Amino acid sequence: MLNKIIIILIVWNLLVFALYGIDKQKSRHGGSRISERLLLLATLLMGAIGALLGMLVFRHKTKHAKFQIGVPIILIINIAIGFFAVQGMGAVNNPVEYQKITPEKAKTLMNDKDAIVVDVRTEMEFAEAHIEGAILIPDTVIREKAPQLLTDKNSIILVYCRSGNRSEKAARALIDLGYTRVYDFGGIINWPYDIVN
Repeated sequence: MLNKIIIILIVWNLLVFALYGIDKQKSRHGGSRISERLLLLATLLMGAIGALLGMLVFRHKTKHAKFQIGVPIILIINIAIGFFAVQGMGAVNNPVEYQKITPEKAKTLMNDKDAIVVDVRTEMEFAEAHIEGAILIPDTVIREKAPQLLTDKNSIILVYCRSGNRSEKAARALIDLGYTRVYDFGGIINWPYDIVN
Protein backbone atom coordinates (compact mmCIF):
# COMPACT_ATOMS: atom_id res chain seq x y z
CA MET A 1 0.00 0.00 0.00
CA LEU A 2 2.72 2.44 0.98
CA ASN A 3 4.67 1.63 -2.20
CA LYS A 4 1.63 2.47 -4.35
CA ILE A 5 1.18 5.80 -2.57
CA ILE A 6 4.86 6.63 -3.09
CA ILE A 7 4.58 5.83 -6.80
CA ILE A 8 1.46 8.01 -7.09
CA LEU A 9 3.23 10.88 -5.33
CA ILE A 10 6.28 10.57 -7.59
CA VAL A 11 4.08 10.62 -10.71
CA TRP A 12 2.06 13.56 -9.33
CA ASN A 13 5.21 15.56 -8.56
CA LEU A 14 6.54 14.87 -12.05
CA LEU A 15 3.28 16.25 -13.43
CA VAL A 16 3.54 19.35 -11.23
CA PHE A 17 7.17 19.77 -12.34
CA ALA A 18 5.97 19.54 -15.97
CA LEU A 19 3.23 22.12 -15.28
CA TYR A 20 5.85 24.62 -14.16
CA GLY A 21 7.91 23.83 -17.26
CA ILE A 22 4.92 24.22 -19.57
CA ASP A 23 3.96 27.51 -17.96
CA LYS A 24 7.53 28.78 -18.37
CA GLN A 25 7.47 27.87 -22.09
CA LYS A 26 4.12 29.61 -22.50
CA SER A 27 5.46 32.74 -20.78
CA ARG A 28 8.37 32.87 -23.24
CA HIS A 29 6.23 32.36 -26.34
CA GLY A 30 3.21 34.40 -25.31
CA GLY A 31 0.75 31.49 -25.15
CA SER A 32 -2.18 31.16 -22.74
CA ARG A 33 -0.69 30.69 -19.29
CA ILE A 34 -1.50 28.26 -16.50
CA SER A 35 -3.03 30.29 -13.70
CA GLU A 36 -0.98 30.92 -10.58
CA ARG A 37 -3.93 29.63 -8.56
CA LEU A 38 -3.73 26.25 -10.38
CA LEU A 39 0.03 26.08 -9.92
CA LEU A 40 -0.29 26.76 -6.19
CA LEU A 41 -3.18 24.30 -5.85
CA ALA A 42 -1.14 21.56 -7.53
CA THR A 43 1.72 22.46 -5.19
CA LEU A 44 -0.52 22.30 -2.14
CA LEU A 45 -1.95 18.90 -3.11
CA MET A 46 1.29 17.08 -2.23
CA GLY A 47 3.13 18.47 -5.28
CA ALA A 48 5.57 20.77 -3.51
CA ILE A 49 8.69 18.80 -4.44
CA GLY A 50 7.77 18.95 -8.14
CA ALA A 51 6.93 22.64 -7.81
CA LEU A 52 10.19 23.52 -6.10
CA LEU A 53 12.20 21.56 -8.65
CA GLY A 54 10.20 23.21 -11.45
CA MET A 55 10.96 26.64 -10.04
CA LEU A 56 14.68 25.87 -9.78
CA VAL A 57 15.17 24.00 -13.05
CA PHE A 58 13.02 26.27 -15.22
CA ARG A 59 13.83 29.43 -13.23
CA HIS A 60 10.11 30.05 -13.11
CA LYS A 61 8.19 32.13 -10.54
CA THR A 62 11.38 32.63 -8.54
CA LYS A 63 10.79 36.38 -8.20
CA HIS A 64 7.16 36.08 -7.08
CA ALA A 65 6.92 36.30 -3.28
CA LYS A 66 3.94 33.96 -3.03
CA PHE A 67 5.97 31.27 -4.81
CA GLN A 68 9.33 32.18 -3.30
CA ILE A 69 7.92 31.92 0.23
CA GLY A 70 4.79 29.86 -0.35
CA VAL A 71 6.31 26.82 -2.08
CA PRO A 72 8.91 26.13 0.66
CA ILE A 73 6.20 26.54 3.32
CA ILE A 74 3.90 24.20 1.39
CA LEU A 75 6.81 21.75 1.06
CA ILE A 76 7.17 21.69 4.86
CA ILE A 77 3.41 21.13 5.17
CA ASN A 78 3.56 18.33 2.56
CA ILE A 79 6.41 16.65 4.45
CA ALA A 80 4.50 16.91 7.75
CA ILE A 81 1.35 15.45 6.18
CA GLY A 82 3.38 12.64 4.63
CA PHE A 83 5.13 11.90 7.90
CA PHE A 84 1.90 11.69 9.90
CA ALA A 85 0.18 9.68 7.17
CA VAL A 86 2.99 7.11 7.18
CA GLN A 87 2.92 6.97 10.98
CA GLY A 88 -0.83 6.41 10.90
CA MET A 89 -0.49 3.72 8.26
CA GLY A 90 2.16 2.03 10.34
CA ALA A 91 -0.23 1.87 13.30
CA VAL A 92 -3.05 0.54 11.16
CA ASN A 93 -1.08 -1.75 8.89
CA ASN A 94 1.58 -2.88 11.27
CA PRO A 95 2.17 -6.37 9.98
CA VAL A 96 1.71 -9.19 12.45
CA GLU A 97 4.61 -11.58 12.31
CA TYR A 98 4.59 -15.34 12.76
CA GLN A 99 5.61 -16.30 16.30
CA LYS A 100 6.83 -19.69 17.48
CA ILE A 101 6.67 -20.14 21.25
CA THR A 102 7.55 -22.88 23.70
CA PRO A 103 4.97 -25.19 25.27
CA GLU A 104 5.73 -23.52 28.60
CA LYS A 105 4.90 -20.08 27.23
CA ALA A 106 1.73 -21.53 25.65
CA LYS A 107 0.69 -23.01 28.99
CA THR A 108 1.11 -19.58 30.61
CA LEU A 109 -0.96 -17.93 27.87
CA MET A 110 -3.69 -20.56 28.30
CA ASN A 111 -4.38 -19.10 31.74
CA ASP A 112 -5.82 -16.05 29.94
CA LYS A 113 -9.57 -16.60 29.73
CA ASP A 114 -9.63 -15.17 26.19
CA ALA A 115 -7.02 -17.60 24.87
CA ILE A 116 -8.24 -20.10 22.29
CA VAL A 117 -6.31 -23.32 21.73
CA VAL A 118 -6.63 -24.60 18.17
CA ASP A 119 -5.70 -28.14 17.15
CA VAL A 120 -5.06 -28.24 13.40
CA ARG A 121 -4.68 -32.00 13.02
CA THR A 122 -7.25 -34.35 11.54
CA GLU A 123 -10.47 -35.34 13.29
CA MET A 124 -9.08 -38.84 13.90
CA GLU A 125 -5.89 -37.50 15.49
CA PHE A 126 -7.95 -35.15 17.65
CA ALA A 127 -10.17 -38.02 18.82
CA GLU A 128 -7.11 -40.06 19.87
CA ALA A 129 -5.63 -37.30 22.05
CA HIS A 130 -5.77 -33.53 22.34
CA ILE A 131 -5.03 -30.71 24.74
CA GLU A 132 -7.92 -30.00 27.08
CA GLY A 133 -10.15 -27.17 25.89
CA ALA A 134 -8.76 -27.20 22.34
CA ILE A 135 -11.06 -26.75 19.39
CA LEU A 136 -10.47 -28.66 16.18
CA ILE A 137 -9.94 -26.77 12.94
CA PRO A 138 -7.92 -28.96 10.57
CA ASP A 139 -5.20 -27.07 8.71
CA THR A 140 -6.74 -28.10 5.39
CA VAL A 141 -9.88 -26.03 6.09
CA ILE A 142 -8.57 -23.32 8.40
CA ARG A 143 -9.02 -20.50 5.88
CA GLU A 144 -12.67 -21.43 5.40
CA LYS A 145 -13.59 -22.33 9.00
CA ALA A 146 -11.61 -19.80 11.06
CA PRO A 147 -13.85 -16.80 10.32
CA GLN A 148 -16.86 -18.78 11.57
CA LEU A 149 -15.22 -20.31 14.64
CA LEU A 150 -12.71 -17.62 15.64
CA THR A 151 -14.81 -14.47 15.54
CA ASP A 152 -12.53 -12.16 17.56
CA LYS A 153 -9.42 -11.43 15.53
CA ASN A 154 -7.71 -9.95 18.59
CA SER A 155 -8.03 -13.02 20.82
CA ILE A 156 -4.96 -14.98 21.79
CA ILE A 157 -4.90 -18.00 19.47
CA LEU A 158 -2.56 -20.85 20.34
CA VAL A 159 -2.03 -23.29 17.48
CA TYR A 160 -0.62 -26.81 17.60
CA CYS A 161 -0.51 -30.00 15.54
CA ARG A 162 1.38 -33.28 15.92
CA SER A 163 4.98 -32.19 15.25
CA GLY A 164 4.89 -28.48 14.38
CA ASN A 165 4.72 -28.44 10.56
CA ARG A 166 0.98 -28.03 10.10
CA SER A 167 0.73 -25.63 13.03
CA GLU A 168 3.20 -23.25 11.38
CA LYS A 169 1.24 -23.28 8.11
CA ALA A 170 -2.04 -22.78 9.98
CA ALA A 171 -0.64 -19.96 12.13
CA ARG A 172 0.59 -18.17 9.02
CA ALA A 173 -2.83 -18.65 7.38
CA LEU A 174 -4.54 -17.11 10.43
CA ILE A 175 -2.18 -14.14 10.30
CA ASP A 176 -3.01 -13.72 6.60
CA LEU A 177 -6.70 -13.69 7.57
CA GLY A 178 -6.06 -10.76 9.92
CA TYR A 179 -5.72 -12.43 13.32
CA THR A 180 -3.36 -10.34 15.42
CA ARG A 181 -2.28 -12.56 18.34
CA VAL A 182 -1.44 -15.95 16.86
CA TYR A 183 1.15 -18.19 18.48
CA ASP A 184 2.41 -21.53 17.20
CA PHE A 185 3.59 -23.79 20.00
CA GLY A 186 4.48 -26.75 17.83
CA GLY A 187 3.39 -30.33 18.23
CA ILE A 188 1.49 -32.29 20.81
CA ILE A 189 4.37 -34.77 20.84
CA ASN A 190 6.40 -32.09 22.66
CA TRP A 191 3.59 -31.09 25.05
CA PRO A 192 4.83 -31.92 28.60
CA TYR A 193 1.45 -31.34 30.27
CA ASP A 194 -1.78 -33.32 30.53
CA ILE A 195 -3.75 -34.28 27.45
CA VAL A 196 -7.23 -35.71 26.97
CA ASN A 197 -7.25 -39.28 25.63
